[in-house]
Amino acid sequence: MKKYIYLLTLSLIFFSCDERLDLNPHNAVGASEALVTLGDFENAINGMYTMMESANYYGANYMSFPDVLADNLIYNPGGRQTQRTTFEWRYNANATQGAFMAQAYRVIQQANFILENLDRIEESEEKNNVRAQALAARALSHFNLCNLFGEIPTQSADSGSALGMPYMTSSDVRQYPSRNTVDEVYANVITDLQTAANLISSSNGIERFNKDAVYGLLSRVHLYAGNMPDVVTAANQVSASVSTTANFPGIWDDSSDDGVLFELKNFDTDTNVSTGVPYSQTLTDGIYSEYVVEFGLNNLYQPSDIRRFAYIDTSPYGSAGIYNHVAKYLSSSVNTGSGVVDSKVIRAAEVQLNKAEALASMTGQDAAALAALDLVRSNRYAGFVSGGETGQALKDAIQLERRLELAFEGHRFFDIKRQGLPINRTNAGEFFDGTGTPPLFLTLTASDHRFQLPIPKAEIDVNSNMEQNPGY
Repeated sequence: MKKYIYLLTLSLIFFSCDERLDLNPHNAVGASEALVTLGDFENAINGMYTMMESANYYGANYMSFPDVLADNLIYNPGGRQTQRTTFEWRYNANATQGAFMAQAYRVIQQANFILENLDRIEESEEKNNVRAQALAARALSHFNLCNLFGEIPTQSADSGSALGMPYMTSSDVRQYPSRNTVDEVYANVITDLQTAANLISSSNGIERFNKDAVYGLLSRVHLYAGNMPDVVTAANQVSASVSTTANFPGIWDDSSDDGVLFELKNFDTDTNVSTGVPYSQTLTDGIYSEYVVEFGLNNLYQPSDIRRFAYIDTSPYGSAGIYNHVAKYLSSSVNTGSGVVDSKVIRAAEVQLNKAEALASMTGQDAAALAALDLVRSNRYAGFVSGGETGQALKDAIQLERRLELAFEGHRFFDIKRQGLPINRTNAGEFFDGTGTPPLFLTLTASDHRFQLPIPKAEIDVNSNMEQNPGY
């Protein structure tokens, strides 16, 4: 009984491990034989992280298509025309983000399988740490699925009662799940993350879910849910600092982890996922880009902004022309493969921006909101002097900084969507100066049904309980 979202059988892929989470697969066996010792469960957790680093999830696609859908990138007609259906909002039930959906549910099934068998071992802090990591992965994957295929609670007045996604707490492949409401999905995500925060080890490094990462993710989820005081509470539990100006460029070639709360390791000999491939490839004639930085976004980066140089490479590709290439995932100081860069799932800068936005929405909290915003801005602009913004000007400054800071990390589409705003692209072409071929489609109105991507037809065909989104 095969289901699209459950392409795994009741077996687990396990991985040996050392201090750097060596992710070499060595076997696939049933739980009764494999899940016996604490070490077995830790190997299963490592396998779960490798699933998250898949090219169909954080390893590549999930970091790119939210920007492709929105206004941060522009399609290069001289590229390979990948994701063009997504860029032009022409997706349908036969051409949607089905590979991402399948991979996210694989992660969920792996997490559930671990949780279901965890009572095989005695109670201990190490057991709690395994449980916490599985719960965090389950929560994050459901959150990501719901935001893409369902509505976001703050998107409109009735979004909470709209169709979300099935929240799976069992690994049984014989299920025919129905879609939970958005509010139900979010309630489960928050419960799982809060439980994880209470159980997770304080000694986990950034290559695993850790206390800072889980509280940081809680700040993100509460922001999307509109629970503004809870955003601040969660953000205040994060101890890591925003990366400094000096260390910031090194985050994107893996020479620095400053300000990173949780990343998925990407090794040449193991995962070997080219995170940057959805954007570009480095060839003998230069950087060959599928998508380049949208001209309007490029112009928002000031000359004093360290992100202009860390995020954008303005250079020619042979004789074709000069482009503003996405530089975030071009190369690693650790790996030799082109674009084989670690995936940064959450950073301290985002947490401060979450906190700033939440505070700015609360009466009498402008000064605190500005302080959180300036923690980011003071580490991005040379000679920074605070603008001292208040009121709507402060809210606008926070949204601008979110766009600049989180570009090309899988946020932009969801930041627009959760605020109930339209997507408005500029009428600029693909070349560095805005010339070239402008997009065919410039505007997606806030009420357009295409803000919710269609459920794959293959899933609906095998699961009569899976309801399609309106408009498809």
